[in-house]
Amino acid sequence: MKDLVNIIKNNPGCIARIDNDNWYLEKDIPYPEDFEKWDEKSQDEWNESLTLASSHDELVPRGSGYGSGNLYGGDILQALALIVGITIESV
Repeated sequence: MKDLVNIIKNNPGCIARIDNDNWYLEKDIPYPEDFEKWDEKSQDEWNESLTLASSHDELVPRGSGYGSGNLYGGDILQALALIVGITIESV
């Protein structure tokens, strides 16, 4: 089970890519200059290597109701809220 609080604290500057029904938290590593020339499999492998966590992972549960879960990045918001000391009631 992944703990987003620890992942975020241990990876300052990481990047959150949030959609309405899923999200990805990635390492902040620049893409290689020739990335567009790579074949699709190599690009997919590179992208997977950057992923720290996603809405598809089993996560330490945080919060409940409309302000939590994978929708609209609720998991990430709950982790950030815990880090900075606020409460998320709704997303």
